Amino acid sequence: MTSRSWSVALLVAALCAGSGCVRVRAHQRETLARPDMVMGGAPESTAGEQHARAYREGSMGGAEVSSGGCGCN
Repeated sequence: MTSRSWSVALLVAALCAGSGCVRVRAHQRETLARPDMVMGGAPESTAGEQHARAYREGSMGGAEVSSGGCGCN
């Protein structure tokens, strides 16, 4: 390829990469701020994952409410 072909290919690649960069408008931020868009997810959806981890690890805890050592909550 000639240097002109390389520069055209580089320009096209830069334009394609730059087309994915946009500003989020105020009315679109409302949709992105919904509770189901949070990275941690809802507690209902992670209950199965916690159960599977407890089964594999042979232990449970650390993600629940803390209480006293007497077992009376």
